[in-house]
Amino acid sequence: MKHRTRTLTTVAMASGAAFLLAACGDSGPDAGADSAPGNAIPGVAAEESSAGNQRIDFTLPDLAGDERQLSEWDGDLIVLNFWATWCPPCKKEMPLFQDTFEAHRDDGFNIVAVAVDEHTATQHFVDDFGLEFPILIGQDEAVAVGRKYGNRIGALPYTVLIDRDGTILDTHRGEVEPEDLEGWLETYL
Repeated sequence: MKHRTRTLTTVAMASGAAFLLAACGDSGPDAGADSAPGNAIPGVAAEESSAGNQRIDFTLPDLAGDERQLSEWDGDLIVLNFWATWCPPCKKEMPLFQDTFEAHRDDGFNIVAVAVDEHTATQHFVDDFGLEFPILIGQDEAVAVGRKYGNRIGALPYTVLIDRDGTILDTHRGEVEPEDLEGWLETYL
């Protein structure tokens, strides 16, 4: 009986570690392959990609506890980013997002970041990084929203580019690099 319990514990720990590695790992050399406009997400069949579909409206609370809907930002080019405070590539891309938001906030551009995290950890992170763009928060609810946008494995970070008319232009699994964001802005802003 002890052996069986130890085996089940080992399997559970290995499964959890595999999930964490898949959900929040280094984007790797081929992870940027899905960042070009119109490209499908590697490992996801074309019919599962959200690109070309209309954005899905959802409601999640912001850090003040107010319920916010994505449709509040209709008319803007939106970078919808799913992230967590404990995710190294998420941490790395946030200063880029803040700088880009500051440079283009008056150009019909917005970043809406959905934290898949605890409220307190998210608030500390936002304060430490000086983030000014909208931050929504959720755990299971945020993961469910990400799945509706094509993130079927729950990878973090996961980013969706949404046009002013609500059309999903692109999805990106892994860290958004400066050249990814610059390409999106050059093409769509």
